[in-house]
Formats: sequence, C-alpha cells, structure tokens
Amino acid sequence: MSHIEEEFLKIEKDHAWNTLFHKLENDHVIKTSDKKNDIALLNINRGLNRFRDVLPYDDTRVCLTTGSNDYINASYVEVPVANRKYILTQGPLQATSSHFWQMVWEQNSRVIVMLTGLIEKGCNKCWLYYPDYQYESEITFNDVDLKVTFVSDRQYRYYTQRKFELINLSTSESRSIIHWSDFDWPDHGAPNNPEPFLQLISDVRHCGAFDPRYGPLVLHCSAGIGRSGTFVLVDSILKLLAHTQKPDDISLIDVLAHIRTQRHGLIQTVEQLRFSYLATVAGLKVLNEIEQHEKPFIEYDFNLSSESESDDDEKNFNSKNYQKVCGRQDNVMQNGRLSDTLEDINCELIKRVDSNLSSYQPSPKSAHRLQSLSGTQLSSEDLKEYIPSPPIITPHDVETSLRLRQERLIRNEAIEKKVNEIKTKLQQQPSSILTTNNETSLFKLLTTQYRRPLFIGILTLFTGSLMLYKYAFSNDRNH
Repeated sequence: MSHIEEEFLKIEKDHAWNTLFHKLENDHVIKTSDKKNDIALLNINRGLNRFRDVLPYDDTRVCLTTGSNDYINASYVEVPVANRKYILTQGPLQATSSHFWQMVWEQNSRVIVMLTGLIEKGCNKCWLYYPDYQYESEITFNDVDLKVTFVSDRQYRYYTQRKFELINLSTSESRSIIHWSDFDWPDHGAPNNPEPFLQLISDVRHCGAFDPRYGPLVLHCSAGIGRSGTFVLVDSILKLLAHTQKPDDISLIDVLAHIRTQRHGLIQTVEQLRFSYLATVAGLKVLNEIEQHEKPFIEYDFNLSSESESDDDEKNFNSKNYQKVCGRQDNVMQNGRLSDTLEDINCELIKRVDSNLSSYQPSPKSAHRLQSLSGTQLSSEDLKEYIPSPPIITPHDVETSLRLRQERLIRNEAIEKKVNEIKTKLQQQPSSILTTNNETSLFKLLTTQYRRPLFIGILTLFTGSLMLYKYAFSNDRNH
C-alpha cells in the first residue's frame, strides 16, 4: 500500500476532509499574501474576467504578444520536477473567444481540454468558441486574423474528441488542434468514479498533449481553477510517482501548495480535494499502463477524408494491443482497473468492427492478422466477449453537435429575453411625473420616495387644524 493511499484512508476514517481543506486554504492565503494581480484589475481588463474573484497573478499570467492589449485570464502552471507545464484559463466569454485562439496560436499549443459544459444548471459556464456542427464548419476571428475549421469528431464512452484546423489568415499557415470535451463533471463537485477521469488523462497523454516540441496543454473549465486544477494535480502526481526512486517523498499536499502559488484557488472544494486523492490512488494501480500511453503529437493531413484517416489510424495501431485483448482483458475487468487495453479496445478496435457485431464479417486480411496474433480464429462472438459495452463512434457525431447547438440557442434566447426586459423597463420610464397619464406613477412616487415628507405634511396639517379648532372653540366659550 502506497503512502498516499494510507494518507487517504486515514483522512477518510477520521472524516477530516473539511479540516484539511480549510487548513490548506489558510496556508495558501499566507503563502500568497504578497502576490499581486494588478493587471487583471485594470479598468480595461475587468470586463475580460468571467468572475471577479478569479484573477491571474501578475508574475504567472499568459501575455498575448500581438494587439493593443496583452491581457487574458490565463496562467502558466508548472511542475518542473514532473517535467509538466500547463496553461489554465477561464471558459472563454464571447468577448474573449478570439483572445483564447490567439493564445493557442502564439503558445503553439496543440491540445485543449474543456472540463465544463456550455450551460450547467441553467447558468452560462462557457461561450461556444469552436465550430459546433459540421455544416457550420468554421468560425473566423477577424480581429486576430485566425480561422478555426471543424475537421472531425469522435464520440468516446465518456467524452468527445474533436479535431480542428487553426489557420493564420495573415500567413496562411495552419495547425492541427485536438479538443477534448463533454466530460461529465458537476460544477464545484467531483465524479463518482475515478476510472473515466483516468481514461481521459491517458487519452490526453496518448494524443501528444505533452510533446516537448509544442506548447503547453491548455486546460479550462468555467473559472479555470477547480476541475482544471484537479486535472493538473492528479496528472503531475502520477507523472512524479512513475519516475521517482523514492515515492514516499512525493506529497500530494506539497504539489498542491506549489501549483496554487501560480494560479489562485486551484482545487475549489472539499469534494475535489478528496477526488484528487481517490484518482491518484486508483491511478497508482495502473501507473505503468498510463505512463506507456504517453505519445508524441501527430500532425494530421487535413486533405484526407475521414476514411483515409481511419486507415492511417489502423496502420499505427500495432499488434501488441490485440495481444493485450486476448491475454489481459478479463483481469482488467475483474479488478475494475484502468488500462490502455480498455482504451485501445474502445477507441481503435471497435472502429474497425461493424456497430452490429453479430453481422461482423472480417476481411481475409483482418482475419489472418487476428489469427496470427491470438493463435485462434476470432469470431464476432469472441469480440463481444472482450468488448463489454462498445461506444458509438462516428466521424461526425450529429447528436452531440445538435445538443451543443441547442444549448447555444437556449443561451442566446435567455440573453435576448433579458435585453428585451431592460428595454421594456426603459421605455416605461415617464418623461415627467406631471402628465395626465401618470396618476399611478405619481401615487407610487408619493408613497415610496416621498413617503416620509408626505406623512410629516399630513401630520402637520392635522395638528394645525386641531389647534385651530381648539382656539376657535375656546373663543366661542369666552364670548
């Protein structure tokens, strides 16, 4: 049992998560008391922040290199001992979507992980800053001379991978971008099961997110501190544990304290802190599989069709994955452990199997290949045994695109409704309270804004009348 697992079990047994979280919060406040975020608080930049209390530190903020303003709510977060560098940023606003893509271009980043929905519990969490549908396949940001073009998408079991082409309109240079999204993670909360999250980390590593030839992985949720911070903490801890000779010297608390000095508020809630421990403990059991999955980034040829791309993927898919299917899948499923076998089955093997497995007929070439790898002829029934619940994989996931489109329409309708309400209120403002049609407004004004003076006036009038009556009555008696 690892020391992190022992620490987790002790905190769990003592019900000490709240105590630990608040202690870390207090230590964080003391440690970052001299940190400044003056640039983020400038009047010109206030409207570029999604939240007033989530601001980048001046010394770790990402600076845009072109344009009149270099500000974006984004921070570099580095864990040098793990050879990790990330960019954490807020979910783009409508006004900052172009700045987001400008940052991606200038930093030469190739992979983006989006850990929030566009709308959660009726609240806007992120602007739709990327092409959401293949028939509306591009967005042009003229203010930064960039264009984002939709290439393809693939629906995994727990999340979606999209491929974009990012084009610099000034130079005509293009770059391939991989975008991960639609991961089910409640805001200010944590997933119930760490396995999908570990699969996401493994797939992000596998697509080349940490290739040193390119810029940092870009992570964002809504604020860019809670869910994004959890990803950074778990990924960097697992990387450290995979390459250290003294695992007992690795402290999750120390790494958290370190990354918090680079962006304020990483790990927002007690639930996220507990989940970081839980995911780390689960990740330790499959550490070798996760580590072996890290690959270099591959530039895609955008002139190829989706079918050609699938053929290339098949060529790159080597035979050891099939051997893992035959030799290790049962053990993986029994222990509930994440492994690259499970991911390879879901993401690669199923893509070459008809969605209706009962009618799957392997080609002679494929049959010979499978036979040579496993030693026996695999039928579609054999494949069913090793693939417990295959996800639906399509070149262009129409349902996901339509859902995102519907979310955007709902968000835009809410904004339009709010604007119309404000316009209606402004139109109902009277130009003067002394008009023939303003009796109701005059009465409302007298009973609200001038209520106290009106009451004093009435009371004075009543008192004066009473005094005058008594004076007149006393004079009548004297006469």
